[in-house]
Amino acid sequence: MPEIATAALVGAGSRCRGGWLAAHGDWKGRQEESPRRLRKFLSKHSKTKLRVWEDSVKKILTASAAIAALVIAAPYSAAIAQDASDQAKDETTARRLPSVSVTARKTSENIQDVPLSVSAFDAEAIADFGFTDSLAIDDQVPNLEIKTFGGNPNIFIRGVGNNDFNATTVSPVSIYSDDVLQGLTGGQMMQMFDLERVEVLRGPQGTLFGRNTTGGAINFYSRKPGDTQEGYVRMGIGSYNRTELEAAGTVIAIDGKLGTRFAGRMVSDDGDRRNLYNGERANATDLASLRAITRYTPNDDVEVLWNIHYGKDRSDYQQGKPVGTINGGNVLGYVDPAPDDAKFINVNRTDNRHHADTWGTNLAITWDFGDYTLKSVTGYEDVETDYLGDIDQSPLSLDELRFQQDGDQISQEFNLSYDGGGDLTWISGLYYLKEDFHYRTSGPLFGDVPSATLPLDAESQRDTKTYAVFGEATYQLTDALSLTGGLRYTSEEKDATLDSLLTYGAFGTQPAGLTVPIIPETSRSDEWDAWSGRVLAKYEFGADSMVYASVSRGFRSGGYNLGAFFDPNELTKVDPEYLTSYELGLKTTILDDRLRANMAVFKYDYTDLQVFTFTQGSSTANPIVIALENAADAEVSGFEGEFTAVPVDGMNLSLGIGYLDANYQNYISLIAGDLSGNRLPGAPEWNINFAGQQDFTIANRWVMTPRLEYVFVDQRYFDSNELEAISSGGSHELVNARLSFAPQDGGWEVALWAKNIGDEQYVVDAADLTATFGFIPTYYGPRESWGIEARIEF
Repeated sequence: MPEIATAALVGAGSRCRGGWLAAHGDWKGRQEESPRRLRKFLSKHSKTKLRVWEDSVKKILTASAAIAALVIAAPYSAAIAQDASDQAKDETTARRLPSVSVTARKTSENIQDVPLSVSAFDAEAIADFGFTDSLAIDDQVPNLEIKTFGGNPNIFIRGVGNNDFNATTVSPVSIYSDDVLQGLTGGQMMQMFDLERVEVLRGPQGTLFGRNTTGGAINFYSRKPGDTQEGYVRMGIGSYNRTELEAAGTVIAIDGKLGTRFAGRMVSDDGDRRNLYNGERANATDLASLRAITRYTPNDDVEVLWNIHYGKDRSDYQQGKPVGTINGGNVLGYVDPAPDDAKFINVNRTDNRHHADTWGTNLAITWDFGDYTLKSVTGYEDVETDYLGDIDQSPLSLDELRFQQDGDQISQEFNLSYDGGGDLTWISGLYYLKEDFHYRTSGPLFGDVPSATLPLDAESQRDTKTYAVFGEATYQLTDALSLTGGLRYTSEEKDATLDSLLTYGAFGTQPAGLTVPIIPETSRSDEWDAWSGRVLAKYEFGADSMVYASVSRGFRSGGYNLGAFFDPNELTKVDPEYLTSYELGLKTTILDDRLRANMAVFKYDYTDLQVFTFTQGSSTANPIVIALENAADAEVSGFEGEFTAVPVDGMNLSLGIGYLDANYQNYISLIAGDLSGNRLPGAPEWNINFAGQQDFTIANRWVMTPRLEYVFVDQRYFDSNELEAISSGGSHELVNARLSFAPQDGGWEVALWAKNIGDEQYVVDAADLTATFGFIPTYYGPRESWGIEARIEF
């Protein structure tokens, strides 16, 4: 694809002048060949090993050559464009990589001083990458996998995640917004705008962040009001009739004491698929979000931050294509007119919807008492969602389900930290969370099969209370060596109720028309206690280098399979899962702050891993089996490396590489048999991301910045039973580009962008239901898109 890479380079770009390029990515080496059925279906994007590696190498070399061209051309272009006054600038300062501060240990630190595996993006990098949704972050962080099947984000870090499409199962990767846990899945990604930074923490975070962080945590931090009145407006249009408007501004009420930052975002498009059923576009987007943050500083020792936010989603439920019997043959008179082209879908439900309403508020108060700092964070979140999906993805009415959730949560954390400037620092705290959650699944099954329709109505209620106490201390043994130890105790109470009603058709096990509680109303109540923590050693050498070693332990709270539909035996209880992590890491900045390298190797030992399986049943009376169970154990090992360089003034290059070896060691599934040795879902073997940008000064007045990004994601499985033909998505490659133009002194910017250049068709989720329904629901990643945007600062 040399012509694609060349076109991408011409259209590449970024707005950042001398900014930080934090590209991190995914290169996922190949798994064994897919079965013939999958190979035929994915012929365009899942070739044999040899073909994939040949294509991959070609694209990598092409992209590398393009970046190399930037490197070679940069000094000469700069020399032509700059006059003597520019030469007088401090070149050392211009070339240095900027520092990025994070709060991964609940205190502000330079990311290079944190002995943890952390990826972070500041406001400038967020603008460069065009982060407007979770998938953009997924592409830039090694060993991070995000999918949104069923409307709920499923997040995997280092192969640890949750593949349940229901919102009833808690994830082992937690999302925080402004230090408040976003435990209700329907609203987790609604506040991704006007951000100060994003942090991705890999590995168990059980000491400071608590339960459900065995995989890690993702922290979003909104921009706070500063001491001056300022703001921006960003407008854009693009393919599929896309329109986007984002604006933010700070208003000062009392100089030096009181100010509020208002921010909002709206985005809409007609969708990137064509529905052959009615000729209209499908998978449309329609989002709107608002936020206001008020900052009050009565004196130098007290800061009060009050955040109130709202989000509304009126998008379409994502539709894909049915693969299998219903696709290849004539089932009830239906044959897919475009079976091998993912640009087209053919569904009869034109009212598919992905609707969500979220709002919340949080209050953070910080008191500075000299050597001691006390912080209180109080949060409240409320989420209501209504999803309606044509699950069979055809003009037939075989499987149409509606998913509704209504939940709220309140949380409170107090933490006290000490830093007296000596060898000892510590932090301790108390945490409380109360969550109420209601979930309903309803809809007809086998609607177009005469006398066989099965109207389903399943409801569940889950109430959770969590209490925790934690502490962590660091002691500086020598100027170079420090030791850290932390411990957290968590107690959790969980009450749950589930019932499921079914009206039988002629093919059922009961008389036609009879409505019976196939899962009678059942209540469960349990309490779990758990300890989590970590110990680590950090050794600094040189001016800007350090190595660290850590052992950490986290846990994912126990629960119930509240997504069960048809069988009381599916209403299982799962015990907490535990993960012990062993990690070695290196962080270094060399060549006068022009090259930064962060690397880590790790090994995970899982105990009682919670596994979700969604597969076909044995009869029309039990057509779907939804199981949640504890696997005996699993092991995950791998590494990641993140490299950022400023070889010449105005140029930024970055490379991110991740590798995973993730397998069940001892897992006898109650419904799928012996799965020992199978690969974990959401754990592609290799992943790589490469990006580059270069500032070109024009007439000593303007700056033009082209940017090119390349992503490779290896084959990964969507289910624990990797023998299912469509359970694995073939590897895929993406090329993105951006070209920006702005005055040298800032104030405004115009940019062109393009994503998925070449229109790669790749599967992001699927489940094999051919035996029961005659189809495999298959979902695809975003198609090729382009756009233009303008940003004005004031």
